[in-house]
Amino acid sequence: MNGVSRRKFAVGAGLAALFAASGTPVRAAALIDLSPQSLERFRRKARDLGVRALVVATSERTLLSDGAVAEPSRIASIRKSILSTLYGMAVAEGRVSLDTSLGELGVDDYQPLTDLEKRSTIRNLLQARSGVYIPSSAETAAMKAARPARGSHVPGSFWYYNNWDFNVLGEVYQRVTGEGLFTAVEHRLAKPLGWRDFDPLAHMRWGYDPEFPRFPAYNIWMSARDLARFGQLFLCHGRWNGRQILPQNWVAESMTPFSITDRTGWRSGYGYMWWVASERDGASAEGLPVGAYTAAGNGGRYVTVFPDHDLVVAIQPDEKEGQPPVELYSNADAYTNLLRLLFRL
Repeated sequence: MNGVSRRKFAVGAGLAALFAASGTPVRAAALIDLSPQSLERFRRKARDLGVRALVVATSERTLLSDGAVAEPSRIASIRKSILSTLYGMAVAEGRVSLDTSLGELGVDDYQPLTDLEKRSTIRNLLQARSGVYIPSSAETAAMKAARPARGSHVPGSFWYYNNWDFNVLGEVYQRVTGEGLFTAVEHRLAKPLGWRDFDPLAHMRWGYDPEFPRFPAYNIWMSARDLARFGQLFLCHGRWNGRQILPQNWVAESMTPFSITDRTGWRSGYGYMWWVASERDGASAEGLPVGAYTAAGNGGRYVTVFPDHDLVVAIQPDEKEGQPPVELYSNADAYTNLLRLLFRL
């Protein structure tokens, strides 16, 4: 078969057949290469980039485990994808309506919201399209520089990666469900998924900014192998140990690229607090397979799921004095290029 393994050929042919059956124009499908040589090349490159812990797994088994995979580290903005998962559970249980507005919830800030801003809904916040542009806890210098002028966009009309949205969602979850956020992480995710290195008392805490104290960040620490289990939940369409703990339709809905961002590769689209490789990049050798999605934290912390290839990659960086390596910290394209080592487009 011209040097192409049976696994590679089956994946590529299967995707091509799917596109043909659906009427979608057939394009070159991504061929996966999980040979020992490819995995070792991937491992070496990850180490060169400053990765401290790396797990590559399918829905059923671990293919590669390298480094300090049992060591909990801060997950930064991966926390947002975890919160999105909790919202999916709450929506399915009828405890949350995504179309409820901030005004209906009585949400306000120390800089009072305008009537227009109060029209923003939970759905808008999940999509980072609230139209509320107020300084917030855990806001990076890049976020501050990119923050639009207040009142410049109506709710739902404009995508901006906004920590105000994400932090408010943490309080809204508690206010609407009556359940503590960290209690929900422990009992709805950590225990059912069997996170092995997670201590709920030591590895979750609120992060307050004294300048913008109204809505704190909800900081979490996790190991790479526990992050991989989080990714496997999505590979299994929300099902774990024979039980549907996350609705399958939420997995699909939350990975819909509601926004095409100003970024490339794995960050080219945005769903419900997940980054999605959009159609724009899936048709190009420069990007990743369409449908891949990533939970990402500042500094090189990643969980990337390839649903069409039954694959998840989880990475934690090698921090020194609290700072991750420069290449993963400042160059997101480095992660795109690393992931591409597992594929041939």
